[in-house]
Amino acid sequence: MIKRTNDAPKDPARAKIWDDGTKGLASVLKKIEDAFADFDVDEVQPSDVAEFVDQWEGRRSAQSYKGHITKFYAWANRRGICNINPAREVSVEKPADRDVYITHEQYHKIRDALLVGKDKRPTRSGPMVQCYMDLLYLLYQRGTEVRLLRWDQVTPEGITFKPSKTEKSSGIKVMIPMTSALQEVLDRAKSAGKMRSMYVIHTEHGQPYTAHGIGSAFDRAKERAGISGVTLKDVRAKAATDAKDQGYSVQEIQVALAHTDQSTTRGYVRSREVPVSAVNLALPKR
Repeated sequence: MIKRTNDAPKDPARAKIWDDGTKGLASVLKKIEDAFADFDVDEVQPSDVAEFVDQWEGRRSAQSYKGHITKFYAWANRRGICNINPAREVSVEKPADRDVYITHEQYHKIRDALLVGKDKRPTRSGPMVQCYMDLLYLLYQRGTEVRLLRWDQVTPEGITFKPSKTEKSSGIKVMIPMTSALQEVLDRAKSAGKMRSMYVIHTEHGQPYTAHGIGSAFDRAKERAGISGVTLKDVRAKAATDAKDQGYSVQEIQVALAHTDQSTTRGYVRSREVPVSAVNLALPKR
């Protein structure tokens, strides 16, 4: 936790997200601490770890809890506190890959619904949130990167991202070239703003949207459009899938998504594709 505090980003908006993440991590670690409070470190058996993580069977939380316990024992091993790592022997079921694909029709219905409320009057935040949705698609970056996109990242050549998710690991960067479609959305975002802000997508007070705030606006528009079962995260997946359909290679899409592992990209796209069989048989001859 001390290292995490020292690694906190300087940007105020990112620092807020980092702080929220730190509080969430502290809550997770406290739950593990409480569950194993009656054990000495070298007394914990794989069955004890399995019983604990099975509370979240089939959910990503199970992987997260197992990961934290594994890291703790790796730390304890390096310091000679014990010579076991019971979590390493516990298998956790990987949650099924999400296979939802937003169709073009659904995309435009939700996009249009952002501009008009239930009362049939224009929404105040609609134009800006619409720009956010369009940037999610055109930039194919994670929602955090688009919500916190600053104007000083935008150049005539394009936009450079250093995703926060990989900043402390691979440090991978990606530059998205400027296109006429991207420039048009940026121009709309600038005119939609009620005040000048350092952020491309921002509230009426010039601050970046929270994930909850902008997600709620999307959900309300989705409801008005009569569409269910899709989320804002599915917009990025749609972009990747559409890119594959348009002939871009997995390697090119991997660079665009800033994935460090090509297998991640393959799973990301394949789970939303429906393979077409190339095998066509006739009935057996007599």
